[in-house]
Amino acid sequence: MRSLKFAVVGLLALVVAACRTAPVQNVSSQPFPADAAKLSMAQIEECIIKAAGDREWIVQRKAEGELIATYSPRDHLAKVEIDFDQSEFSISYVDSTNLNYDGTSIHYNYNRWVNNLRQDILREVSAKAALAQ
Repeated sequence: MRSLKFAVVGLLALVVAACRTAPVQNVSSQPFPADAAKLSMAQIEECIIKAAGDREWIVQRKAEGELIATYSPRDHLAKVEIDFDQSEFSISYVDSTNLNYDGTSIHYNYNRWVNNLRQDILREVSAKAALAQ
């Protein structure tokens, strides 16, 4: 009987841990490295698309300086809007599926995915700007 109680408590702990949520963290006005000003809008867009693609985000162009990126690992889906100009960019939540979004909080993995995307965009733009003349 005692081992059954431990098994139930352990199972409940796993379920709760699997469903952890955190406040949605958007990236707002993240500056590019200073030398990114050498790049055209098309080059910056290319860098963002490459960075996102390397992490398996699917990117669609909405307008100049506006992209929609979708990430769908397993049975989850996260959709963000990436707005940018030659000096900064933002990543904002648009929609999700199976990520327990409640209007302010979302599955904690979402924030990790967005932060990885942010870091990869900065890295890609910095590398491209370093090679620009």
